[in-house]
Amino acid sequence: NIMVALTNYAEMVATAVKEKIDIIISGAGLPLDLPSYLDEGSETAIIPVVSSLKSATVIFKRWSSRYKYIPDGFVVEGPKAGGHLGYRIEEIFSEESSLEKTVPEIRRFVDQVKRDTGKNIPVIAAGGIFDRDDVEKAFKLGASAVQVGTAFVATEECDADYRFKQAFVDARSEDVTIIKSPVGMPGRAIRNKFIEDVEEGKRKPFKCAYQCIKTCNYRKR
Repeated sequence: NIMVALTNYAEMVATAVKEKIDIIISGAGLPLDLPSYLDEGSETAIIPVVSSLKSATVIFKRWSSRYKYIPDGFVVEGPKAGGHLGYRIEEIFSEESSLEKTVPEIRRFVDQVKRDTGKNIPVIAAGGIFDRDDVEKAFKLGASAVQVGTAFVATEECDADYRFKQAFVDARSEDVTIIKSPVGMPGRAIRNKFIEDVEEGKRKPFKCAYQCIKTCNYRKR
C-alpha cells in the first residue's frame, strides 16, 4: 500500500516493482502514472484506491490511453474508512458517497469494461467493514472482495507500537473524530490530547524532519 502523497512515492513504487511485489495498492491521491513504473514483463499487479465512479473512470481512461494498461482492480474506499478519506468534509456523511451507492456504480462500469476488453477487474470494497455482516453486504452490492484494516490493528501480526494498538482497544465510539489530515483532506482519527489541543488552536513545535508527505515541508515551519 503506497500513498501517492508520499515524498518518495516514485522510489517506493520502483523498488516494489524491482523486488517483484505481487500487488501495489495506491491511494491518498490519484495514481495517474502508476503504470509507468512497470517493466516489460512485470508481474506486479497495480490497483488504485478510488472513492467515486468519477475517479475510477479518470484513472481508467488515463491508464488505457497513455499506457495501454487496464487496472488490475479497484479498491473502492467509502467514507467510513479510518485514516485518510478521499472526500470533502460535507461528503463524509452523505448517502451519495456511501459504499451502497458507489460499489454498484463501479461494478456496472467494470462489467462494461469486461464486455469491451475481456478483462475482469475486481471491485474491492473498503471502509467501515468490520464483521461478517459487513462482508456479506459488500458482496451483495457487487464487490468481488473486501479490504479490512482497522479490525486487525490490535492483532499480534500488526507491527504497530503497542501504545498505538492499545488506543484502539480502549477507544469508544464517541472517541472517533474527523480531522484535517496532513495531505489536506479529512481523516478519521481517535481523539487524544494532541487532537484536542489542535482543535483548541494550540500550536506545538514541529520536530519531525522526515518530510515523508509532500505537503509536510518542515523547512517552512
